[in-house]
Amino acid sequence: MSNDLSSIFGFIASIVGLCIQLPQIYKIIKTKSATDLSYGTIIILTTNQFFWFSYAYLRNDTVIMLYATGAFIIDSTELILKIYFDRKNHLTDTNI
Repeated sequence: MSNDLSSIFGFIASIVGLCIQLPQIYKIIKTKSATDLSYGTIIILTTNQFFWFSYAYLRNDTVIMLYATGAFIIDSTELILKIYFDRKNHLTDTNI
């Protein structure tokens, strides 16, 4: 029973954790800007998820593997959007 309860809490924590970056991604898309975000922070977040996935894989922990995979995808999406809009806005700024 305790193991089932811990899995339930793990899945809930994973879902909530994955939602953390979604408002930021929404804001980037809506404003078409990511200038306030740091490349360093996004790269550290993405690297962190790689290591969490590796840890979970070695421990055979499905909950953490799923979370780390989802977070890696979200963090990578944020990085791609930052690169895209930074380049797009830089090109627009230089053409003025």
